Amino acid sequence: MTWFADLDLLKYHSGPFDAENWSAPLRAIGWLEAPHLFRRDGCPDSVLEKLKALVGQSPTAHPHYRFRGGMTCSWCVAAALETPGPVWSQENIFVPGAGVVYVAPSGIVHYVEAHAYRPPEEFIEAVLRCPDLESQEYCKPLCEANGNKEPPLESKETHERKWADTRAKFARIRGSRDGQ
Repeated sequence: MTWFADLDLLKYHSGPFDAENWSAPLRAIGWLEAPHLFRRDGCPDSVLEKLKALVGQSPTAHPHYRFRGGMTCSWCVAAALETPGPVWSQENIFVPGAGVVYVAPSGIVHYVEAHAYRPPEEFIEAVLRCPDLESQEYCKPLCEANGNKEPPLESKETHERKWADTRAKFARIRGSRDGQ
C-alpha cells in the first residue's frame, strides 16, 4: 500500500482519489506503512464499530472504486507479529467532514484493532456523524463537504448505467460488423 501522512492531500489514483478533482480538500487518513510513525492512543469502541460498518458498506456502495489485491500489514511484519493474512485495503471509505472529505483504506479497521492507531480527532468526529454509505442521506453531507458541488464520486447506480450503455454500444458495433 502507499503511505500518506494523516491529513495530507490525497493524490492516489485518477477520479475520486485525486484531490484535484474535488472542490474541497481530499484528505488521507490511515494510509499507514512502516516505518512511518503514527499516533497510538486507540479509539473509542463507538468509532471502531462505525468504521467497521462503513468499511463493510463500501464494497456494495462503491464496488467500482476498488483496487485489486490485498496487502500484508507492514507494521505486523516489522513487529514480528503473526499477520492476520492480507489486510484487504482495496476498498476505501469517503467520509464527509466540515469543508473537507476524508479517504481511508479499509485496512484502517486492522490498524485501530491491532496497532491502537488513533486517527485525527476531526476524522473521528466526521466518522461518528457519517450516514451509511448506501443511504440517500449520505449524498447530502458529501455534497456539502465538497463546497455544495457534486462530488466526483459516482453512485453504484450511475456507474452501472454507464457500463450498461457502453456494453450496449459495443454489442451494436459487434452486431453491425458481424452483419456486414
